[in-house]
Amino acid sequence: MKWREWSGWFWIKVALRAALVLAIVGGLFSYAMFQGGFVSWFLFYSVTVLIVLMVLYALIPLGHFEVKRIIGQSALPAGSDVRIQVQITRKWPFPFLYLGVKDEMERRLERQVGGRQSEMIFYPSVKKELVYDYQVEDIRRGSYQFLGTWLTTSDVFGWVTKRRFTTTPDWLLVYPDYHPIDSWEAFERHETETRQSNQDFVEDRTSIAGAREYVPGDKLTSIDWKVTARSTKLMTKEFEDYIGQNFMILLSNFIPDATYDTLQSYEEGIELATSIIMYAYERQLDVGMMTVGRYTQAFPLQNGSDHQKKLVTHLSEIQPDEEGSFAVKLVDVEQELTSGSTVIVIATALDDDLLSQLKTLAARGRSIYFFLMTKEKDSFDQWETGRQKELERAGIITTRLDTGDIDSYSKQQAGEGQ
Repeated sequence: MKWREWSGWFWIKVALRAALVLAIVGGLFSYAMFQGGFVSWFLFYSVTVLIVLMVLYALIPLGHFEVKRIIGQSALPAGSDVRIQVQITRKWPFPFLYLGVKDEMERRLERQVGGRQSEMIFYPSVKKELVYDYQVEDIRRGSYQFLGTWLTTSDVFGWVTKRRFTTTPDWLLVYPDYHPIDSWEAFERHETETRQSNQDFVEDRTSIAGAREYVPGDKLTSIDWKVTARSTKLMTKEFEDYIGQNFMILLSNFIPDATYDTLQSYEEGIELATSIIMYAYERQLDVGMMTVGRYTQAFPLQNGSDHQKKLVTHLSEIQPDEEGSFAVKLVDVEQELTSGSTVIVIATALDDDLLSQLKTLAARGRSIYFFLMTKEKDSFDQWETGRQKELERAGIITTRLDTGDIDSYSKQQAGEGQ
């Protein structure tokens, strides 16, 4: 307890309560001495026992309680149910009047728990271990922190109330849900394009993009001897990547408003990005990602389980930004896009500025897939339809989705085409 809590009014209350206790004990003792008999002495001893218990409550610290939190899974997909168990162990089996326990967590998670499920009251018991659990249903995407546990108890009169916060930090990662992709036009196109002749392959490999410093493992045939002669270091040729070999995801972190439908569309866009990452991981394709918002986070083209975990973890933690322009930020990140990669743009809105920037990227030879995430049930208005047609004329494959499941959309389109 802090010093300021022990000063002033606190000491006045302690003095008044102590005086009242002494007055009660003194009065009952005097009554028993002068009156005599069973009843008077029974009252005196009964009250004395209660006062002794009250003093013990005041003297025994709550620090003798050890708290442990058990979470079923430290990482799980969005929409799952999470069961959390709290174990309180005490060294001394001293019978308390009651013990209030509250599992403290950050507000975003507390709002999902609902009610007072994370709280529990234990009544008099001599058990050394007390256990209770609660459940968070249909948990949403995010990285959540458990802060600790509050323990509260008091004496029978409520005069001595003791509270203690036990720091028991834990983290819970809820990664975005994703949908398996059986087949996808972007990858099918890649497979078709990569079935080229040996001559075409040689021509592609002779397209030099630049030079970099030699690292162990580089082939001797790829050493650029001319650049090496001009510098003091051994330099290796860098070749242009073949189009379709990898995917670069550009996820807009900007949302036009904070309505329920827009936020749901944003979440569906994250699920779509996660699905593409898992799709690339299963096929051992290189995938990179940029989340473009107030702050831009970039992940280079790589593959493997560690890289996949980094991408999914980042998608679990990001939150949308309401202020800013995706198109303006896109101008800044364009130079960071790897040559030859298939660019996948995911956004919740398509305005004229974004339309112009996407057309500029396509005019520079970028292979672009644009996904517009929207929950609007009505068809596009005249302006939106016009923007979509402009993108298609520029060679940008445009898809409007109200879910992150590409397969269900493809099946729906196939059914409508029959």
